[in-house]
Amino acid sequence: MTEQDKRYRITTAAEAVAAVDESLAEARRSIDLLSPGLDPALYDRLEVVDAVRQLIAGAGRRASVRVLIRDGSEIARRGHRLAALAQQLTSALEVRRLAEDDANDDTACLIVDRRRVIRWQPGSGYAGQVDPHAPGVARRTETEFTERWERAEPEPEFRRLVL
Repeated sequence: MTEQDKRYRITTAAEAVAAVDESLAEARRSIDLLSPGLDPALYDRLEVVDAVRQLIAGAGRRASVRVLIRDGSEIARRGHRLAALAQQLTSALEVRRLAEDDANDDTACLIVDRRRVIRWQPGSGYAGQVDPHAPGVARRTETEFTERWERAEPEPEFRRLVL
């Protein structure tokens, strides 16, 4: 294991942004994102939109971007860039609303290509842990994510309106 593959902690917004950008830059096939409020400091940025577009363009039909949020009303109202992208790329980027049983949990994570994971500690701001190369951790985290995903419903606020 190289130094850059070792688990490390993040505590500040700047460290979290850097970890998200680094993780998304590595994405080749899949991104699973659980962010109840779709934190604008982390995800409402051009770097994130560009990384998602690049993943989808590079992986084509194999690309999978799944986003779980608590409630899209406020997110859509404030004009979140990732919400706008979801309306444009409806087949490759899917957003779902957490089920009622999961909605009060502040768990947040980002899983990239089933090997890279960022997990934020609930209620601790930007404090979390980054596992740059941890397929086992990623599998367990993805299993939890997928269970929530299967209970969730498509987020109506992010659907494209065609007139």
